[in-house]
Amino acid sequence: MKNFLFIILLTPSLIFGMHHKANPIIFYLDLDVAEGKSAEVNDFVDYLVTTVKKTEPKTMYYKYWISDDMKKVSLMEVYHSNEDAIFHMNAFLEAPHREKFLETFLVTNFQVLGNTNDELKEIMAPFTTDHRTLINGFQRKK
Repeated sequence: MKNFLFIILLTPSLIFGMHHKANPIIFYLDLDVAEGKSAEVNDFVDYLVTTVKKTEPKTMYYKYWISDDMKKVSLMEVYHSNEDAIFHMNAFLEAPHREKFLETFLVTNFQVLGNTNDELKEIMAPFTTDHRTLINGFQRKK
């Protein structure tokens, strides 16, 4: 939980400074690196970031953090809307790297933050049912 709060505090204001009608969807994942996969994590993450950047123009934030011992990874993804998050999930389900991702990383926590619709909840069901809606908060302007 501390990691999650820390990451949210570090998230650029671009995510939360969107027009008031925006409905961003945030994926937050805690991942364990599978046994014997630490040596290949950096190259694989480089590949993932390059691929998502090139093929998913509406993904607005996609970042990985790794622990010093190379055993734990945090992933944060932010999408403009339910539709953009669904596009990402469909791309992931068809991706040639899907199996390698699931063999490299063991998902220990996966939260979907935002006003998720039924279609997104359905496509997310094999991965998580932890959907959370905002109940209160604020953003300071500079």
